[in-house]
Amino acid sequence: MPQKKIESLVLLHVGVLFVAATWLFGGNAGWVKPYLAAWASLSLPLLVLNLRRIWYNDLSAAPAVRRILLSLLPLLGVNLIILVSLFFPGFRISSFEGAPIYIANRISSWVPSAAHPPSALIPLWLFNSFYLSAFNLLLAPQSRRVLRRFFFALLTNALLLAAFGSFQKLSGATGLFFNLVPSPQPRFFSSFIYHNHWGSFCVLMLAVALGLFAHYLHRHLLRELVRTPAMYVLAVVAALAITTPLSSSRSCTVLVLLSLLIGTVHWLRIFWKRYDGPPARRPLPAVFAALAFALLLFVGYDLAKPQIEERLRSTQTDINSLSGSKLQNHRVALYRDTWHMAKDRLPFGWGMASYPHTFQIYNTQAYGRADRLPVIYRDAHNDWLQTLAEFGAIGSALIMLCAVAPFLAFRQKLRRNAITTYLLGGCTLILLYAWLEFPFGNTAVRLIFWMLLFAAIRYAHLTYLEHRAGIATKPHPR
Repeated sequence: MPQKKIESLVLLHVGVLFVAATWLFGGNAGWVKPYLAAWASLSLPLLVLNLRRIWYNDLSAAPAVRRILLSLLPLLGVNLIILVSLFFPGFRISSFEGAPIYIANRISSWVPSAAHPPSALIPLWLFNSFYLSAFNLLLAPQSRRVLRRFFFALLTNALLLAAFGSFQKLSGATGLFFNLVPSPQPRFFSSFIYHNHWGSFCVLMLAVALGLFAHYLHRHLLRELVRTPAMYVLAVVAALAITTPLSSSRSCTVLVLLSLLIGTVHWLRIFWKRYDGPPARRPLPAVFAALAFALLLFVGYDLAKPQIEERLRSTQTDINSLSGSKLQNHRVALYRDTWHMAKDRLPFGWGMASYPHTFQIYNTQAYGRADRLPVIYRDAHNDWLQTLAEFGAIGSALIMLCAVAPFLAFRQKLRRNAITTYLLGGCTLILLYAWLEFPFGNTAVRLIFWMLLFAAIRYAHLTYLEHRAGIATKPHPR
């Protein structure tokens, strides 16, 4: 199959997956996941086509294919552990007065086990198909221009989601899609069920937008930017920045403001180095940037004033409960209990998707202090701890290697650039945020994380190749 056709098929496949995951409840509705996994499974034949193309078209095919296959070994290791765990159920199900009860089986902590094997099947399918779908972005795109066009398609979808969510929020809708679908979470935004998941989506998309604007700023003078797509990128930046406080996500609003601050300082540095006009006008961009920042804050606060004030009151209540009461902090207790769960099966964990089934054994907050109703946790609100509890130290290390291995495979052929730096910066922010929340509890966020990670590596690799080709075509001085 021609190289261009494979490239188009991969980008179309990943683009449709991205749009579907973001619009269908962030991919977190139970009925959506099998359909997403089925579409994402097309990544396997596309991967084979990519490897076949490299093998037949690349002069150094054998080392290239070897590097690619070696970078997939951690994924194979994760699958091996999970598949073995399916044969060693951590619990057997019985019943008491018609209610199911879980009885623990005696299994060595050095043997991979799954608390409830059927619960791991769909998550494992999603993990593999999403990873391979994103991995194809490491192989298929043949030019940086094609990848930038792909990024613009992602940003257009993000802009539509932001506009849709804003109209929905400002209209007072109490359910998803303007009350057509009841929301299990009162703090939802756009098509996302949970506000912090929308915030995580904004952080990742903002990284794409900030990187693209820096790219155009590197290549054009300030007065020329109005004739480039940079103005469209700024509109997306403004939309994403405004919707984060509108969604009531406190933590992600801080991350978005931090991203904007870093991006603005970086843009001003680029302008300062490239400015060749009158010295008196050199500070003007900094003044305009400060005014634009203030205007964005004002508009954001004005639109999201009820949400901001409500979250400020909630924050003050949380602080007062910590300082003026002897009551234990719920989040600290949750983290402590999750660590105890992880420690009991540290090598391989309790199995994929085991947290809702196993944590109740370790939950010291089984009943609310005020209403005495059962408190059930389906997530640890700390993705790092939950991963350790479910996959153990060995499985968690292999998952981290799934991200690191492609860097190691291509480390000698990567060239630094603004877009790669911002994409990796956005992924890093989400990884740090995962210490305080569970952004990877959202299906769409998991997909986008892998997409941006592999797209960043590919963009850096193409930058290296295009730079090297440019040097090779320059005439030698006589």
